[in-house]
Amino acid sequence: MRTRSVLTTLWIPLAVVIAIGVETRFVGLSDRSLSFDEAYSVTVARYPVPEIIRYLASNHDTHPPLHYALLSAWLHLFGSGEVAVRGLSALIGLAMVVLLYAFARRLVDRNVALVASALLAGSAFAVQAAQEARMYPLLGLLALGSWFSLDLAIQSRKARHWALFAVCGALMLYTHYFGFLVLGSQVLYLIPRCRRDRRTLRDAALALGALAVLFSPWVPAFLAQAMSGRGWPTFRPPVDTHALATLLALFGFGGELFGMGGYFHIPNLPSWKEALATLPILGLLGAGVYALRGGRAWLLVCYWGAPIAAAFAVSQRVNIFYPRYFSFLAPAFVLLLAAGIDLAAAALVRWAKRGVEIRPAALAACTVIVLALNAPVINGYSSVDYAVHDWRSAAELVAAAAAPKDYLLFIPGFAQTAFEYYYKGPQERFQLWPVEIFRMVRITRAADPKINKAWAHRLAQSHPRVWVIATVPFPGSAYLRLRALLEDDFGTGQAWDFHSVYVIGLPSRGYRANGAE
Repeated sequence: MRTRSVLTTLWIPLAVVIAIGVETRFVGLSDRSLSFDEAYSVTVARYPVPEIIRYLASNHDTHPPLHYALLSAWLHLFGSGEVAVRGLSALIGLAMVVLLYAFARRLVDRNVALVASALLAGSAFAVQAAQEARMYPLLGLLALGSWFSLDLAIQSRKARHWALFAVCGALMLYTHYFGFLVLGSQVLYLIPRCRRDRRTLRDAALALGALAVLFSPWVPAFLAQAMSGRGWPTFRPPVDTHALATLLALFGFGGELFGMGGYFHIPNLPSWKEALATLPILGLLGAGVYALRGGRAWLLVCYWGAPIAAAFAVSQRVNIFYPRYFSFLAPAFVLLLAAGIDLAAAALVRWAKRGVEIRPAALAACTVIVLALNAPVINGYSSVDYAVHDWRSAAELVAAAAAPKDYLLFIPGFAQTAFEYYYKGPQERFQLWPVEIFRMVRITRAADPKINKAWAHRLAQSHPRVWVIATVPFPGSAYLRLRALLEDDFGTGQAWDFHSVYVIGLPSRGYRANGAE
């Protein structure tokens, strides 16, 4: 009877946590339009895996191939609808919740493990990433697996755990180059131990060597991507402390509240307001570090803080720091937060002088408060109004209003990728690339000499209407040139704004005059 009672006590709360993870990640997968990045993921994943590898290796992207290859296999099994496309990330996000429980129970204890897994299950930041068809949930799962296997290897000294560490590390690098930040933070964690433990130094060096061998086939492609400049967004300004405050808000409650930035939004609030909103988060993190002081705290500080610090330092010269990119560190953050909450609950018990009998209730109450702060952000993220780019509605408008002989003009050209995930019409298409776009990434390219008044005149004679589908960045100077180019042959049309996706329908002045139908 005692064994059954213990099992019930263990599995019921864990089942509730998993149920929260399922609900938050799988409900609402089709509520929002796919973003450009997601549509691009689908476009690449529709190729066979050998073609994906060749495509990425020839400098057409800034990422390694693992996520695209997995998504390709997933699409072959489940199709390319919105739910299917995002389902892979949602499943990986749920697996992260379960793996975090196992890791936290080994590292700390069962109570903190339950709180940490509950916080991850209801984390708006983790949920937003898990409902996006990109590689960050996979990177997060592999980073967690890498840290878990590293801790196992150090404690057990078994070769199979070091081998698992090497495999997880290589898979991280094949998923996203931020895996290098994780490996760097693990080396930082190992430095104090290796100074006094030669065996750990030897085993870690062998594992890292094996990892390098596993990644070596992709090194030429990685170097080509880096040298091409595609991986370095030089048009972004250096990062500042506002981005750090937004990142803390994302980790703590998903952002968006109290005027803070969010997953896609980075407003510049006064520093004192940002500090006020993030101070409780920093307080709980500090409490977590104090509660776990020693080797466990050092592990989690390296896991969570070192990649952020390194990316912030690099971004003073070349900005690689977008807050939403760091969702893969959410497991370490919630584990530190859970340790802080556990310490706060213990302090509350001592203050109430009620003894240990109210500690589980205090722990649950503190956890529920944090989850309640995340809940409105999760609910808001499921709404259509939250969409940064509503490609679906733009495509529906054109599908309802465009004639077969109309013409589609995409500005910049990459707008075609996201638009055509939803739109399969018969119209002729053309990608127009303003020269300003290339200047943003320091590529010298002159305007296409074929795009002139004569080209616009021929367009007006051949097509009853031109549909301009534009998105950011669309510089004002480029818009003025486009208007001057088309104004003689096209009338004033109607314009629609679908959350930074702009659709403009321009009727031709010369189509009917030439008798064309």
